[in-house]
Amino acid sequence: MAVFKRANGHIFGVQFSAKEQKAIDAEILRQCAEYDKKNADEVDAVILWLLHEKFGFGKKRLRAFYDSFSTELDALVKRYEMGDEDKAWLCSRKLRDYGIDISEWNKEEKK
Repeated sequence: MAVFKRANGHIFGVQFSAKEQKAIDAEILRQCAEYDKKNADEVDAVILWLLHEKFGFGKKRLRAFYDSFSTELDALVKRYEMGDEDKAWLCSRKLRDYGIDISEWNKEEKK
């Protein structure tokens, strides 16, 4: 059962039981995963649209890129024995090894 922290008759915090905290943490992770999936769909759409508009990719090439992207990303993460949460970091690192610093590109874009 949650224990409320009080001072001068006002509640300023709460201490949850281990079971309550576990349930809260699980719900936060569920909501984050849901947000990540929605965000991933939007990022995929932007990338595919850009490949179509700027580079002339048709439906067949877009599908081939889309299918291979996921497969290659999963293989890369597996090769380095990392979790899904490390995919973006690993890709950024591999690009830096190739001489591309996405953080720098983003800073340049904002100027």
